[in-house]
Parts: sequence; structure tokens; C-alpha cells
Amino acid sequence: MTKPDMSVNWAQILIEAAGNVRSSIRGALLNRSAMENSELKALLDSKAQTAIQDTLKEGGNSCNVISEEGDYVIGEGGPYITLDPVDGTTNLSRGIPMAVTSMAVSPTRNLSEVTTAIIMDLYTGEIFRAERNQGAWRGGKRMLPSGPKLISDAIISLDMSKETPVEPLIPLIEGARRLRQLGASALSLCYVASGILDAHVDLRGKLRSTDVAAGLLILKEAGGIYSINGKVNNELELSKESKLTLVAASSVGTLEEILIKLGQ
Repeated sequence: MTKPDMSVNWAQILIEAAGNVRSSIRGALLNRSAMENSELKALLDSKAQTAIQDTLKEGGNSCNVISEEGDYVIGEGGPYITLDPVDGTTNLSRGIPMAVTSMAVSPTRNLSEVTTAIIMDLYTGEIFRAERNQGAWRGGKRMLPSGPKLISDAIISLDMSKETPVEPLIPLIEGARRLRQLGASALSLCYVASGILDAHVDLRGKLRSTDVAAGLLILKEAGGIYSINGKVNNELELSKESKLTLVAASSVGTLEEILIKLGQ
């Protein structure tokens, strides 16, 4: 199969798409008090998906979109764009200021070949971005993780739900200095990449490649490291059906200590 043309400035296109998502959801948020939460969440996801699709169509470049809200194809051929129009929809619908739009570009369906990542904070408009072998940036500032940290000194983001088995997490919970739960995986990865958090852990088995494709490139380009399904830098198919467990950290040593605590 012929490789798609990657010379298009996808970073700029995705930044424009993310900005359009942010603009499109403002009207829906103004009606927050008049709508049921489930109805508002569906509306936010729909408006965000439409904003991205319209932007990509207007750009006139072929692409294969793998989206949390449904896949689609524009033109013929082109790279794969893996995205979550709104990561943190529940936060957004309830007024918790932690939600982003997350998009990644790859010539194939392999996570390891992602070349461009854009994540925009939907509250502030702040942009986290990365290009393969060119580093990661938060606005105009280079992103750097916090560096080696013992768990006893670390602030760790831990995503849990009522179905999450707690027993394997107890050693980590007891050993960590501080725990946080943001409810937006892509944002959590950006915070590890920029040194705000020291690690992020999600063992629910519900996380999808659409949630993390962009964030993992940003983390890697910043100098961080991650484990997917118990294996460091493990490969993952870019598909909304791909489920994973994830441990992301500021350094190899921090990651190894967490994996030992988790029995992985």
C-alpha cells in the first residue's frame, strides 16, 4: 500500500479544528442549567465531532478519521487522524474545568508511527503539541517532565471508576505522596509531560487509543515514558475498539517503581 503524503501541515489544520470545537460548544454550555446532563453530554460530543469534520472537509485534504464518536473518511487515501472530540465530557457538562480536544496524525494504524499531536484545553484555549523528533510544547514553552521521583515523593493521577479492582492498586495508593483524579486522560498525560504530575495510572481497561494517541506522543517527545498493557512502549492499533491499561511517568525509574507496586 502506498504511504500517504505527510507533507501537509497537519498541526495547523488540527489547531484550527480544535479552535472550532471550542467555539462550537460555547452555545451549548450556556444552556447547561436547562438541559439534562446526559442530553448536554450528547450535544457537546456531537457539536465537537461536527466542528472537526467540517474543518477537515473544508481543508480539502484526504484522511481517515478514527474518532471516539464514530469513524469517517474524507477523500481517498491520506493519513489516519485519531481523535477524541471532547476528552472529559462529564467534566465539561458539569462545569469542572478539565476537558480537552485531542488529535493525532499517523501514516498507519500504529501508535508508534504517530507524527503529530495536538491537544487543546477547551476552557483556556491553551495548546499542547508535539511533532516526532522535534520535542513537545505548551504554547511557546518546551515541555519537560519533573524527572526521577520516588513514589513516596510523587504526585500521581489515578483514574478509577466503580468497576475498577482496587486490590492491585493498594500498594500504590498507600505509597504515593499525593493522588489526583482529573477525569481527562489526555490532559493527565500533558500534565505528566510538563512536570505538573509525576505519573498517571489507569488500570480500568476502558481507556481507548482515541483517548491517548496524542497524549502519548506529547509525553514521549517531552522525555517521559509509558507502559501499555504492562509493556514499556508497547505497540497499539489505532482503533476506537483498542482498549488498554496505562502507566505513564516522568522517568524510567519512576515507571519501574510503579510497575513493581502494581505487580506488573
